[in-house]
Amino acid sequence: MDLAFEEVAQAYFDCRRHKRRTLYALDFEFNLEKNLFRLFEELREGRYKIGKSIAFVVEQPKIREIWSATFRDRVVHHVIYNRLSPRFYPSFIRDTFACIPGRGNLDASNRLWAGMRSITRNWSMSAYFLTADIRNFFPSIHKPTLYEFLLTKTPESWLRELIYQVLFHDPRIYCCARSSKEAFARVPAYKSLWHAPLDRGLPIGNLTSQFWANVYLNDFDQWMKHEIRAHYYYRYVDDFVVLHESPDFLNECFKRSSEFLATRLKVEIHPFKHRLGTVDQGVDFVGYFHKPYRRYLRKRTVNRMKSAVNCWRADPDAFNDQSLLRLRNTFNSYSGLLRHSASFRLRQHLGEKVNCLFISPDKSYAKLILPVRK
Repeated sequence: MDLAFEEVAQAYFDCRRHKRRTLYALDFEFNLEKNLFRLFEELREGRYKIGKSIAFVVEQPKIREIWSATFRDRVVHHVIYNRLSPRFYPSFIRDTFACIPGRGNLDASNRLWAGMRSITRNWSMSAYFLTADIRNFFPSIHKPTLYEFLLTKTPESWLRELIYQVLFHDPRIYCCARSSKEAFARVPAYKSLWHAPLDRGLPIGNLTSQFWANVYLNDFDQWMKHEIRAHYYYRYVDDFVVLHESPDFLNECFKRSSEFLATRLKVEIHPFKHRLGTVDQGVDFVGYFHKPYRRYLRKRTVNRMKSAVNCWRADPDAFNDQSLLRLRNTFNSYSGLLRHSASFRLRQHLGEKVNCLFISPDKSYAKLILPVRK
């Protein structure tokens, strides 16, 4: 086995980034050297076993299940990711995004916007777009097919066994449910991992699931580029956009894409979430609505931001310090999104409502707090 202790240590440092103050990270760090060395020994000797998963339900921006692995298991996920990502990233096309360094929402939006300008010759010609997404993507991923893709760049036998254990592990057998039964019941059965067959479904919330989703759809990306010859093709997780001068080409592209995904990857395009239209109508992608010369934030995102601010203004005393900290982080996150869209008046309007929120008494801005309540 060529696994070095330094790899496990580096995986730990990567795992704790932005999570060092969490209870699970602090518990692991309390006996750091002992825990790291024990994990390294278990991996080297093949004795590693996956621990308990934590399942809960989130309702924003849409209702879905989240499966969180223990901190120790997340370190193992980073060991796998650090090994495999340098092998797979060079084979990914440039216009695939999510869980790739430097290719987030803003990069996807900029690339699509640039493609829209290019195909219309700076908005002087007409063009068409096709948007679609894969139905229930994460619960529908076929594990044996994904495992075949992963084996193509994994010659190490110990790493193959570790990937097999993580990929085919059923988190439902040994898990802790943090949400109520009523909350889990609100999740549609076709979106729930509880109702997925044993050979399908990746848990949403793990690093490996996000990375393997790109590996799984890489065949579709290559097919779109080399077989369909879709020059203006962009994908973010399971959502994709194709631009072309001919609507007939896009209709044929949709038909052939559905057949390829069903036969090769054993998934299907959502029958009610595809759209064909002109570029002038605007393209909805990665949270932005792209139109000629400008782009906007989605209305539902703006409404959620307004709702969060209005809730605080309606009853400030109902918020404790932890709730106010979440409100601050939420507002700052939304403000970052608004900076890259045509939203000056909206930012000005919201700024007037919350400009009193985060003022440091000594004006040093070392700590952002709320004004003293009456």
